[in-house]
Amino acid sequence: MRNKEYGFEEADDERTWSDELIPDCEREDLQDESNIDLPVLEYVAEFLAMIDACGQVSYYFNMRKFVAANVTKAKNVAAAYQHDLRYYREQLGDWKAKAERSYGILGLKAEKLGYKMPEKRDILNALALHKDRRECYKYYLNNYLEKNKTFSPEELEQKYALRLKKRMKAKK
Repeated sequence: MRNKEYGFEEADDERTWSDELIPDCEREDLQDESNIDLPVLEYVAEFLAMIDACGQVSYYFNMRKFVAANVTKAKNVAAAYQHDLRYYREQLGDWKAKAERSYGILGLKAEKLGYKMPEKRDILNALALHKDRRECYKYYLNNYLEKNKTFSPEELEQKYALRLKKRMKAKK
């Protein structure tokens, strides 16, 4: 434990000699190892939040549809968690609102970076309908974050289209 006015050190514990027991947030010699710009980090974080919200919209939409249609698997899952059709409707509404909110915030973050956002309905529906698209976007956002590089929504869509083309070539 380190404090300006009061400090103690246990002489028999070698870890106290090297500041090993001091939490990282309290170390004075801690170098900022991350070279990620704050606007880039905020943009990526909000994009990932929107992708996750769209994934939840997809889940609750499908569960609501399948529970209403008396699909056995969906009924078993709903019964195991003691959820009814009303629960799935409410959750779907909540997650739709969260996805729309994330889109709005992402638009502000994208504007700072000079990116143009596609129409709200188009991107939210595309992300909610295609799990592969969500995974592709997440992959590129996470892997290029360390390089302090981001992609606009248009660039991410181009990378997704390229991924689909490569799959088609591989199947032929």
